[in-house]
Amino acid sequence: MKISKTLTFMLAILPLGSAEASPWLIGVNPSLTQGSYSGSVLRDTLTDRGIRVTANYLDEGGITAGYSRTRVGMKTSPSISQDNWLLSGHLNHYLDSGNGKLTFRLDGYRLNNNDFAGGTGGVTTYAPQISWLSSDSMKYSDLGFAYSSYPNQLTVKQYTPTAGFGFDRGSDWIQLRAYLIRGLNPARAEGKSSTTGMDAKWTHYFSPGSLIMPTFASLGIFLGEKIYAVDMDAMSVANLADLQRGGETVSLGWKMARNVKLFALLGQSRYRNALIANDYKLNVGYLDLSVDW
Repeated sequence: MKISKTLTFMLAILPLGSAEASPWLIGVNPSLTQGSYSGSVLRDTLTDRGIRVTANYLDEGGITAGYSRTRVGMKTSPSISQDNWLLSGHLNHYLDSGNGKLTFRLDGYRLNNNDFAGGTGGVTTYAPQISWLSSDSMKYSDLGFAYSSYPNQLTVKQYTPTAGFGFDRGSDWIQLRAYLIRGLNPARAEGKSSTTGMDAKWTHYFSPGSLIMPTFASLGIFLGEKIYAVDMDAMSVANLADLQRGGETVSLGWKMARNVKLFALLGQSRYRNALIANDYKLNVGYLDLSVDW
């Protein structure tokens, strides 16, 4: 249950440099999410602490392993604690004649919790994705698929076509991603058999300046609805969330040193619990520190 981040920030890795450069680039990303629910009858607070370790071999591919601990504080029942495990791998393939790069990626997620209702723990998700980036890094597209298996024979399928493009000589970037979630059981998905939504994000990149000057700033908006969503940018599965019906984010990124980056995000998401007719909001803050060598 994390919030989406700028794609380029997640993928960028810069080495420290040495007398004899290694073909491997190693990155460590500790992160913290802190949130509070407004207007919720059942939910009170959200906390997530995690870490990811990434190893990239030249520009040919890499693997990422991650773990985070999520806690949802409840008002009328015991808190839910969840262990989130992640394993991801990708391979790059460069097309002939300067036609860009294809990336083949596969994510696996395992989520275990103490939810007394027994419907959100023991979740396994597989998420393949193929993406294309133009040789000038000004055009991007991908097609993602996610298959999630929940207790009591619930399976959820998600399709995420994405398109992005740069303009103003690369100073600005627009990305659109559709969330097409199918195969829902209405009895366990706020009465929905399917949901459709879209993320839209604008990112502006600043010229290099002082350490306090951000490298980029992003504004994001989510329109439509989604539930049980898999976010491959944030590398997370929203298995504990109710039906999301919109949201906004603002984020900043800093390059603190050659091999150190900081990412900060503030966001608000709107949800509905149809069973008790409760509309509420989740306000979150998120910090991610990236250290590479």
